[in-house]
Amino acid sequence: MNITDLISNPLLLMASSIFLGQLVGRLHYKNIKLGSSGGLFVGIVISYFVTKYLQMQDSDSIMLDGQFIPKEIFTLSLIGFIASVGLLASKNIRSTIKDNGYRFMILAFTITSTGALSTWLFIKLLFGDLKISIIGTYVGALTSSPGLATAIESARELMGSSEAMVGLGYSISYIPGVIIVILFVQLLGKFQGEDKYVRKGKKQEISKGFKEVNFSIISFCLVCLVGIIIGKIKIYLGSYLGNFSLGSTGGVLISALVLGDIRKIGFLNFNMNKGQLGVVRDISLNMFLSIVGLNYGYNALNLIGTSGAQLLVVGGVTATISIFMGYIVGRKLLKLQNIYLVGGICGGMTSTPGLAASIEAFDSDDVTVGYGATYPFALFFMILFTSILFKI
Repeated sequence: MNITDLISNPLLLMASSIFLGQLVGRLHYKNIKLGSSGGLFVGIVISYFVTKYLQMQDSDSIMLDGQFIPKEIFTLSLIGFIASVGLLASKNIRSTIKDNGYRFMILAFTITSTGALSTWLFIKLLFGDLKISIIGTYVGALTSSPGLATAIESARELMGSSEAMVGLGYSISYIPGVIIVILFVQLLGKFQGEDKYVRKGKKQEISKGFKEVNFSIISFCLVCLVGIIIGKIKIYLGSYLGNFSLGSTGGVLISALVLGDIRKIGFLNFNMNKGQLGVVRDISLNMFLSIVGLNYGYNALNLIGTSGAQLLVVGGVTATISIFMGYIVGRKLLKLQNIYLVGGICGGMTSTPGLAASIEAFDSDDVTVGYGATYPFALFFMILFTSILFKI
């Protein structure tokens, strides 16, 4: 048996990260625990040490960018998680958006504009010579893949072949961006008071009178199929901003919320058993988080140890300020309930790991309603502000 091929096997790495992550996630301090997010941190550690070992062996078993898990498996896990939580949260989506839709748009603008302003100030006052990498920390701190794509495209068009510098800032700031939002929702979930139990009661009342069916593979696949198609649709916003699209994540989320709200089309029933959807959600979630850690962990830790300390601080500060301003505006000005506010903040940060942590912290899928209502606006503003940062 070849030990090098064994320890770099994607399925073995994922299974190890999930198993050990579950053990780490059970540890708690004053009722605060990582839960499924433990797989993310275990994945980071495994990624670092396995990559180091393979480098010492001069092995070609790992890709040059250090990503162990193929992007197709990553996308599959992400879509499975988003589709299941979207269907679970769809029961309350119509009334929530009707009552609070404009609030979620303001929340998305607050979070993304705060991050953009913080990034601009860092560039102007401290790190002008690192402009491209600093912009990379903006999309990394707000964990935005569409933002990263926009940043790379803008870097190519305006500054030649500089995507590596964008990727540097993104890689370094992505992990602290994830960690900060997870810690935030854990703390907010602990101190939420009675809000959690009020929402649970309301959720049960709203769900009465609707017959659930067993998990339907054909209905679930249709949600994913429609969502992928929606995510591919590009809207041209002019020569200044280029094309805008929701991507697979945003498209599947919209599809799940809309079809889940419709509940039934002919023989297709989207009002599936919550327990069975919860199993799909948990499996996909643990796969997704472990893959994030495995694919980004080594680069983040390695770059921090060499030339990335400044970028790490910038990304951490940007994420913290964006979350803080989002919370202040959402709570004090917009008067959003905690369960929708924390989902909206995760949506404003385009943070799927944050959404996962908030579901566990609040023990309710209702946070996904706030996430789903804020996410599309956040994507638009992220692309807008990323383009502007390159041009000012």
